Amino acid sequence: MHELIYFESPGYAEPTRLCLELSQVSWKNTTVDWDGFQALKDSGELPHGYLPILKTPQGTLAESNALMRYAAALAGLEPEDLFLRGKVDEILELIQGWRASFTPTFYIEDLDEKIAARKALFEEGAKIDLGLKNLESLVEASSTGWIADTEDMTLADVKAFLNTFMMFSGQFDGIEASMLKSYPSLMKYHDHMANDARVKAYYDRDDDEIRWVYKPNAFNEA
Repeated sequence: MHELIYFESPGYAEPTRLCLELSQVSWKNTTVDWDGFQALKDSGELPHGYLPILKTPQGTLAESNALMRYAAALAGLEPEDLFLRGKVDEILELIQGWRASFTPTFYIEDLDEKIAARKALFEEGAKIDLGLKNLESLVEASSTGWIADTEDMTLADVKAFLNTFMMFSGQFDGIEASMLKSYPSLMKYHDHMANDARVKAYYDRDDDEIRWVYKPNAFNEA
């Protein structure tokens, strides 16, 4: 049995959650609130003092990217071909690059300044705009529909799908779903991923206010 422990939000754990589900191994999704996190921290159960963690039959793993890759390997989402695996890692780093530019906006206290800073990232030629256009180029160049042009879904698809579209969920001030209209190839990619039977089966069970972005036709009215 594997047990993932994190907050209810998608956050840093969602790629691991989806990979574990796709792996078909037995796993438990344990969610905690802030008090629960503090209790885990005080008990010494968190190797580095942070969530998420993944309890495996061999011991506990920490750090979200390590968890994600472990779960992806369980699910067969890491290509055996070393070049293809390198391309998958390349895309993961590409995504991490533009996402890193978004993080500092969380520390801006003034709401108007925060909104302005976030919108600036989506202006033509800005960091996130370029990052999303790079993803579009990959989608357009793919002959299979999968972002690394592989025969089936890989971790790159999980990361691209979950991290990209969560930005437009409405939970981040200044980021609106309508902004996706500037990226039509990403909209098509969303349809490809959201309608995959494996992904659809998992998110059909979620009706929360955030994960609607992973459902088919989520952005039809954007």
